[in-house]
Amino acid sequence: MLKQLTPEKAIHITWISVAITFCWPLPANSTKIQVFMFKTLQIISIINAFILLLPLLYSVYLHFDDIVIVFKSIALCVGLSQMIIQTAICFVKYNTLQRVIEEMITYVKEAQQYERKIFHKYIKKCYTFYGCSIICMYLTGLAFIIGPAFSPASFPADAEYPFQINYKSIKVIIYLQQTLVGFQCTAHICLSVFGALLLWFTAARFECLIVELKKITNISMLIVCIKKQLHIRRYAKKVVIGFRFIILCAIGISTFALTLGGVIMIKKAPFIVKVQFITLILTLLTEIYIYTWPANHMKDMSINVSQSIYNITWYKQTLRMQKDVLTVLMYQQPIILSINCILPELTLHYYCSYLSNAFSIFTAIRVIIEDNSS
Repeated sequence: MLKQLTPEKAIHITWISVAITFCWPLPANSTKIQVFMFKTLQIISIINAFILLLPLLYSVYLHFDDIVIVFKSIALCVGLSQMIIQTAICFVKYNTLQRVIEEMITYVKEAQQYERKIFHKYIKKCYTFYGCSIICMYLTGLAFIIGPAFSPASFPADAEYPFQINYKSIKVIIYLQQTLVGFQCTAHICLSVFGALLLWFTAARFECLIVELKKITNISMLIVCIKKQLHIRRYAKKVVIGFRFIILCAIGISTFALTLGGVIMIKKAPFIVKVQFITLILTLLTEIYIYTWPANHMKDMSINVSQSIYNITWYKQTLRMQKDVLTVLMYQQPIILSINCILPELTLHYYCSYLSNAFSIFTAIRVIIEDNSS
């Protein structure tokens, strides 16, 4: 199966997983009408999320004394907020995302044999984790949608509507609407796989360049490789610009949802509710890791490109080439995924700190609740 999983198929599978988010831009050769319809669907998607968000907020207002309903509703509101924000970001960053995707698809089609081997190595490294993540995310969404079949609830969400919903036709419409939103929220979590795909592809391009650098024998080849390095760095920055606010949104929403989950774990809540929140917590932590792993690797590979130049036989080259190699070695600033003053470097070290802070929050919440109880 792995041999049949080509880079093209990996891209296609990722596209399928996020298709209903309307965050994967259309091809560059799409007509203006197609682009208009696509952006209209993005706006409709946001409106559809608000149609469920408002009844959930109304439910929080009506059941403010029921902590389980309140926290479940708030958790769903958080998911809907992520859906709205991410769709809005992708709407604004449409052109940027379209360019990086088009370049990725073109590069994969024209890749040489050694480049495809590197792509295959990355696929072998990641396909199990990302494939299982996509499946688990959609199974989680499906469990939420079919929940009413195993509980007294009429709908997947504990939403309250300011009108009569006793009619069968209205119930069907509401259920279908919540089902659609549920799958869209799931697909928006899978948007992390979309971002990871671009980050892994960027890292793979850096590795392909390292292979080329090892073959350098003259100044002309060095110049060509340096130009490629600058181009890849510009591409990497476009990927970072396209996804950094989406990642920031995911981290912020995950932190808030983890706090809610911590309260539910400590409070006396039904077992099924605790299971749902444990699943939610694991899903959110996985979502952040999906971004972190390739971002960390991309940073390392961007540094390794410059360092790999030192491994060539520069000492056998001309004095001019030795000076040029020295110049390249002076510029080893890594490509990092960050936002000034808000999000530090998204690395595995940051992820470990994030986990540590999450457990600290749980501990603090437990102490506060126990003090209030006593």
